Amino acid sequence: MRFFGNGLNGAYLRDVLPQDGSEVEWVKAAIAYGSDEKTLVQNCLELGKRLDIWMRYDHTVPVSPALLNHLLRSEQRNIFCKLVPDVLHAKVIWWRGYGAYIGSANLTDRAWMTNIEFGVFLSEVELEAARAIGELEVFFGALESCDELVELTEDLIKEQAAIQRARQKLEAEAESKSRAMRSRGVWGGPAFVGGRRAAVDRQREAFIKEWRNGASILAHLAEQAPSFRPIWLNEDVPPAWQADQFLHAYYYNQVVDGPAHPFEDFYKKNFGSPSSAVKAAFQWWSELRSPPSEEDVNCHERAPVIRRLLAPSTIEALTEAELHELLQANHSSRDHIRRMTLEELRVDPSAGGSVDRIQAFARLLYRQRNSAGQSFPEVLEFVLDGGAPEDMPLRLFEAAGERGFAHVGKNQLAEMAGWARPEKYSPRNGRTSKALRALGFNVKVY
Repeated sequence: MRFFGNGLNGAYLRDVLPQDGSEVEWVKAAIAYGSDEKTLVQNCLELGKRLDIWMRYDHTVPVSPALLNHLLRSEQRNIFCKLVPDVLHAKVIWWRGYGAYIGSANLTDRAWMTNIEFGVFLSEVELEAARAIGELEVFFGALESCDELVELTEDLIKEQAAIQRARQKLEAEAESKSRAMRSRGVWGGPAFVGGRRAAVDRQREAFIKEWRNGASILAHLAEQAPSFRPIWLNEDVPPAWQADQFLHAYYYNQVVDGPAHPFEDFYKKNFGSPSSAVKAAFQWWSELRSPPSEEDVNCHERAPVIRRLLAPSTIEALTEAELHELLQANHSSRDHIRRMTLEELRVDPSAGGSVDRIQAFARLLYRQRNSAGQSFPEVLEFVLDGGAPEDMPLRLFEAAGERGFAHVGKNQLAEMAGWARPEKYSPRNGRTSKALRALGFNVKVY
């Protein structure tokens, strides 16, 4: 945790901007007022990271026309701005995988450099440990679903520029005249204001809808996958696993370019015809003479381990050693645990590189109980077998939220479900979603 007060404590918000090589998947921000193009926006452009930013719209020109114009011109480079009328006053920036800033600073040069501001930056590990990821998801989910969002257009920029000129010339009459020039009436606030429960309900509904759409796409790919099975992949590998490893190979060998993960660029290229992109990718996959990134190991060794450990008859009796084996075999679990600090793993920092991080996390997770008093194996059983397969998204949402454990999110649980029950579910983690977007499918990356 780091505090930023600019000159007051010598810690400037500009210093928290991620650098090249930082683990950032995408960026979401809600900042009411702004005029600065050179900090947050420029950093996202330089790193090639998608930015979704919500800013304020009203008759006082809270965002300078110059910045609005820059944001609109940057849409082709994955910078997307929506405007919330009248009531937005937040200052939050979330770099997924890196951390979040919450404070008082608007997107202005003065706020980032010379004003007396105050805010806190929490790393992604700290957010996970505090189970605050869900709070950020609820907040930004509410903004995304707001019916009153104003689209950023050329006409709106011209309107705001005209209002700005009117206010500059007619200071005394600015309030009444600028209100009259607005194309939309003053908004009294979101109709869906109803507390956290209402926000969670909306987020749940949106998640279930999106997840079912993704499941339908994955099921269709699984139907096709056996026809394009490469020669080194065993014939008895379940179709859902074949489709997943097709996406794994495609993403890491056709999309990833060194440290860059330009799946949004691929999405813009392929969204007009995902079927054509899939056909070409499947053809490439079928002609591979050897596995490019351990797809054979994943299907022949790791996935069967998860299927065995999470069999319906044995899942609740999972031992600590078996939990270690499960986490070791699950791709998204390994990927997340490697980023955890030794402090978060409750390991003596002096142990250094000799630590088996997965074993340390398995020990920690095995002893934990969630807010309902359930163990992790009990929650796994709930996700996999706690109801009809078509209702799994609802159980997944609960298991990663109200029934959740720190450092175990939707991606890990859904991937385990697909390996354990391929006849019911397809594995889906962050990489799966990125690969689907790269192929042109409009899915969300969690």
